[in-house]
Amino acid sequence: MRRCLAFLVLLSLCPLAFAQAYKWKDAQGVTHYADSPPPGNARFEKIKTNGSAEAPAPASTAAKPAAASTAPAGTQVADNPANRARLCTQLRSNMDTLNKDQTVSIDDGKGGTKPLDDAGRKRQVEMTQAQMTLYCK
Repeated sequence: MRRCLAFLVLLSLCPLAFAQAYKWKDAQGVTHYADSPPPGNARFEKIKTNGSAEAPAPASTAAKPAAASTAPAGTQVADNPANRARLCTQLRSNMDTLNKDQTVSIDDGKGGTKPLDDAGRKRQVEMTQAQMTLYCK
């Protein structure tokens, strides 16, 4: 009886050992994780799972760019003085980068980057100035 019960428990855990996860970015640049491939013909990456429900250890933070935001894109952040100061610092950094005479690239929403042309740079400068006017007083 015990052997049969142990066998049934082990048999019920087998699907976890063969679980598959998929990672992809949508058109807005939001990263998604799911147990089925993305709809359509979007590029995706297969993620190896370890069969547990626990999240994997976070990757090293040394690989993150210095200008990266701490909140994922599209996430609402509390409107308080500390967060406004961080936002203003980021906006000033973006404006400095946009005003330099060098090629500036932005995220293309497909996991890559594309260079900004003069019109795109002008739009980004105007948008950054409007945000600075709104949030940095």
